Amino acid sequence: MVVPNSTPKDEESTNKRITLKILIPGVVAGSIIGKGGESIKELKSKTNAVVRVSNRDEIFPFTDERIVLVVAPPDSIMEAVTFIHSKLRTSLSEEKGRTSKRRGVNRLKEMKLIVADTSAGKIIGKKGETVKKIQEENKVKVMLTSKGDWGVVPGERVATISGEEDNVNHAIEEMLAVVAKDPHARLEKSLVYPQYPMFDNFLYHGPPDSLYRAPPSPRKNVGPPPRCGRGGFDITPRYDGYQSEQPFPRRGRAPPPFY
Repeated sequence: MVVPNSTPKDEESTNKRITLKILIPGVVAGSIIGKGGESIKELKSKTNAVVRVSNRDEIFPFTDERIVLVVAPPDSIMEAVTFIHSKLRTSLSEEKGRTSKRRGVNRLKEMKLIVADTSAGKIIGKKGETVKKIQEENKVKVMLTSKGDWGVVPGERVATISGEEDNVNHAIEEMLAVVAKDPHARLEKSLVYPQYPMFDNFLYHGPPDSLYRAPPSPRKNVGPPPRCGRGGFDITPRYDGYQSEQPFPRRGRAPPPFY
């Protein structure tokens, strides 16, 4: 990767290796690893990169997608990204229409990158100028999660780039050039994420419905129960003088998918 108008400070930053994570559907993992691990071994030797694929049960929080870790020099990381992107499109095309859709965009045309929090700010740029330029020049759509979004992993942001394959690759190359200049970029290399309090009850792509229920209404004393029956015997059920609680009313529908 060539960084235009580089200064001595920029040249120093390009000597370091870039750490990047890529989200992939589970069906893509096998084609990246290859039979007996041949494909991933060949990719490592070609790019001089560290490439690791998470296990089946190691998925990114609030998604059903596995993680690919790539640690490579700036001049060869795009070769690894292009290889993974090609495998993603090929594998999902072979699924014969069973590819998942999120927000109306086919997953086949999306690349989801995980970058450091500081790098995400530089990709967006002042008043969104940098990301707007990347979108217009490459005819792609770029979406980054915000710090205040529900379920964001601390220190990490997800960047979704959608469009045609070559255009997406060019956009990613420009984004990685920005990441290479970020001296404060720190991305954890672990593929295992801690069990956050709400993850156990989570069914992918959104918070539990219980979050959207109204708080219980206070109990209301309705006075003593009526008496009835014969011979002074009360045949009505026992009643403690309080109105029974009703199920919490639903407040609208669940939010759209997060990632």
